[in-house]
Amino acid sequence: MSELVETRRPRGLVSQPSSDEQVRSARYEVPTALTPIARRFWSGRWRFEGGASHTTRMLADPCVNVVFERTGPHAGGRVVGVWTRLWTRTLEGDGLARGLKLRPGAVRGLLDRPAHSLADRIAPLSAVLGTDVTAIERAVLAPDDDAEAFEAFAAWASARVRTEEREDVSLAVAIAERVEADPGITSVERLADVSGVSPRGLQRLFRAHLGASPKWLIRRNRLQEVAARIEAGEAPSLAALAMELGYTDQAHLARDFKHAVGTSPVAHRRAFHGR
Repeated sequence: MSELVETRRPRGLVSQPSSDEQVRSARYEVPTALTPIARRFWSGRWRFEGGASHTTRMLADPCVNVVFERTGPHAGGRVVGVWTRLWTRTLEGDGLARGLKLRPGAVRGLLDRPAHSLADRIAPLSAVLGTDVTAIERAVLAPDDDAEAFEAFAAWASARVRTEEREDVSLAVAIAERVEADPGITSVERLADVSGVSPRGLQRLFRAHLGASPKWLIRRNRLQEVAARIEAGEAPSLAALAMELGYTDQAHLARDFKHAVGTSPVAHRRAFHGR
């Protein structure tokens, strides 16, 4: 299992780097059988002593994750649906989590559940599957070595790929990833034009396969882009950035960002660059 090189902080992360650096994370490629529905395997390890903790804050990608965790309130296997709000998670003590990040729109390629039923939910994997998952929990969490753990995870997931959903899943994934790749898509009408699917058809497709609306996906993509540009120092003019990303004006961008993140774009820039 080959590790992927992370060239920058994950897109959408809005907590401060000095805090995030306390968590060791790694990403790994998925086997060919999983590439149509999955982006990567990932792992996170942390150890905080003396009452210390770390809170992650993220505008999460529009992806469902299947996660196994060793300890704490989320111990065992779980499914984390598309998170439409700001994701926050406080890490304490000694922990390990390993997960499979699906492609946006691909949940029904692995799980027999409509995506909207999982949105903004953390559900036990056993409840989602309707079966005991003790064996795969043990296989993924017992090894100290990530590669060994993900080999078992990959075999389990590959055996569960639902080929009968392939056509609809492929369409949902292609449209969702088109939005991520093209910041010029700033409205549902524009997405309908480039995808060849009507606005009503997009609504139905996204409800079943993504778990959120096309409008939400476009908005989330823009907000992630705003956060990434600010952090990278590539947004000296918020007015120009607002125009480029299809906002009415700078005030519109500022309201949208503060509503989603809890701080203004100016405050976010100051936290990273001191100005």
